[in-house]
Amino acid sequence: MRHLTTFVLSLAFCVPAIATIAPAAKAKESSAKYSEIKNERVLTVTGRGERSVKTTKARIQLGVNVEGKTAIAVQEEVARQANSIVARLQQLNVEKLQTTSIQLNPKYVYENNRQRQEGFTGQTSVSFVVAIDQAGSVLDAAVNSGANLIEQISFVATDAELNAAKQFALQDAIKDAQTQSNTVLSALGFTPKTIKTINISDSAIAYPVPQPRMDTFAKAASSVPILAGEQKVEALVTLQITY
Repeated sequence: MRHLTTFVLSLAFCVPAIATIAPAAKAKESSAKYSEIKNERVLTVTGRGERSVKTTKARIQLGVNVEGKTAIAVQEEVARQANSIVARLQQLNVEKLQTTSIQLNPKYVYENNRQRQEGFTGQTSVSFVVAIDQAGSVLDAAVNSGANLIEQISFVATDAELNAAKQFALQDAIKDAQTQSNTVLSALGFTPKTIKTINISDSAIAYPVPQPRMDTFAKAASSVPILAGEQKVEALVTLQITY
């Protein structure tokens, strides 16, 4: 009976010892994984992609500027001419027609180093989008309706064309990043393992340089030739690659 008691006690003391082996093994495994992550080598590369899109639309901002003796007279004349311009543009079915500015300011003159008010100036502007091949004739119609300010003309592609170009630019950027990483790692004698992170920057869209502001457009002038260019869509993709 005494021998049996001794055996049972010995077994009882062994159980805690066995139980401590599993946590110790897990801790050792976790430590190995942490050490591997800590010593992980990462190459960061940024790829660039660019696509060009032919512009098909013109975004035009134009308006009317009026001078007069009183604020009421100036405002009434601005409204009259602006209504005429807007009505004509609506007849021509331009896109995205909207008012962009309305101003009424006192007009000052300087004489003998002194400032005095001499009437008021009023201005209002609208912007709209039109097909490039119609831009010249639309400008003529607006000028004939009272516009005497052409403030800006820029050129854009359609949203669908820009979105398609963005997708292709992203693909080009990814290929560029992978090519860079493969070249660098191969030259150093390393082998790429996995892509750890992917970061996509917002696509940048470059607009053709707008034409300068042109005041007091001559009503008798023939149609101005409107020549568009291309929009460039740029994408940047940054990859972190382990090796």
